[in-house]
Amino acid sequence: MSTRRLIGALLICIAIVVVFSGIGSYFYERQQLKRYLADNDFHAYEYLKTDDATLALFTNNDENLLGIAEMSTDGYGYGTIEILDPSPFDYIYSSDESNNYIGIRLNKQPQNVAYLRIIGERIQEQHVLNRPEEDDYAATHIIELRNRPTSDWTLQTLDQNEQVIDSIDL
Repeated sequence: MSTRRLIGALLICIAIVVVFSGIGSYFYERQQLKRYLADNDFHAYEYLKTDDATLALFTNNDENLLGIAEMSTDGYGYGTIEILDPSPFDYIYSSDESNNYIGIRLNKQPQNVAYLRIIGERIQEQHVLNRPEEDDYAATHIIELRNRPTSDWTLQTLDQNEQVIDSIDL
């Protein structure tokens, strides 16, 4: 009986170490990416941990750039777009060999935006951005897409009743 308890306690300790080492590595990667962005005069809105990398949606001090940065075993990289005209929301698309991402910054009443709908020739996806039943909301999001968008696609923000608030044709 005592051998079973000892083995059980050992398994619990191993599980705790594995869980906390994974959490610790994410925070370390996030800090490294934050430092990399700061060295390039950017600051992150939010981060996303994937199997292959840690991503950050970021901007500059004037908020006239929007970008997605990536830190992986291959190193660091980022892409930006310049925001010229004020719009209800800004976006940046990023991809690699196997993953597609879109970063969204909601500029107009983000508390009313519940969903993002992406419509294209080979893609039709809807993603939850904010839950109306919760008091908290976010104005920025990084979304991993299931499919690669084609050249003609539309981004729509939707309210909690799935009615279109704003739409951008790309």
